[in-house]
Amino acid sequence: MMLVVIAFIVWQRHGSVTHFTWNNILPHWDWNTVNFWPQIAFAFAGLELVSCMSEEIREPRKTFPRAILGSGIVIASLYIAGTVAVLILLKDITVDPKSGVFQALTVASGVLKVGILGMIAAALVTVGNAGGVGSTVAGIARVPFVVGLDRYLPRAFGKIHPRWQTPYVSILVQAIISGVILLLSQINETTVSAYQILVDGTNILYFIPFLYMYAAAIKLAYRPDRSSAKDAVLIPGGIPGVWIAGGLGFFICLAGIFLSLIPPGETVNKLQFELKLVGATGFAVALGIVLYVRGARAKAREDSRSALGSKGN
Repeated sequence: MMLVVIAFIVWQRHGSVTHFTWNNILPHWDWNTVNFWPQIAFAFAGLELVSCMSEEIREPRKTFPRAILGSGIVIASLYIAGTVAVLILLKDITVDPKSGVFQALTVASGVLKVGILGMIAAALVTVGNAGGVGSTVAGIARVPFVVGLDRYLPRAFGKIHPRWQTPYVSILVQAIISGVILLLSQINETTVSAYQILVDGTNILYFIPFLYMYAAAIKLAYRPDRSSAKDAVLIPGGIPGVWIAGGLGFFICLAGIFLSLIPPGETVNKLQFELKLVGATGFAVALGIVLYVRGARAKAREDSRSALGSKGN
């Protein structure tokens, strides 16, 4: 909001650096910039984490649809307004993909001669990121926690902190792995390239499970108890509505995965970029498969021992 208001003030006093026309605001296909399209799709992701906390939400059948619609409108509005604000203050070719907002605020501070704007923005971003990381970590950490309870991961992942009542082992392991990934991504890379590898890898790994979820939504639409299931929240439009919503979601996620594999134009060593991205993604998927197979076998052994014990009794 601060960026939008400041850009509006600068536009009123000095005009816009970018000349907006219907021609230049429409998307143009460019292999050097298609890598950013998956990031737009990723901006709308995250609400699915609330399913990990569904028991703590009042009237989820009413709350979730409203939250999905409301958050979609708010996210789109904020990104569009923020992008326009940045382009009022900066030319598109000068915008840094990882710090464009601060670039714009720096320019605005100089134009308006108000140096404290940067300090306020830094404080707001710090608090906002703390909240975002907190909610993201809290949500994602519940996945290995539940997997630990189901015995597909070591039992330690299912431990709860005696004082804070949080899955602390899951959170700590997640923090250590994240730190290692951040360090490895910096090897022989510029800051921009390292940042882009992390973003693209996140997009790919994030979208893969979504392919299964959207496909599952279409399959579940044909269940005979679809309309009578007590806890189901139905997609409007019947089966055609499910195909439209599920098909669009599936296509966007699949396109996001492929477009994330295309290096952005500023990448210096495209081969190295691809090897790191594909290698890291493949390793993550393979690690998940290994852990699942290991856990499934261990669980099967435990179940068979329990069954034999029951028969013996």
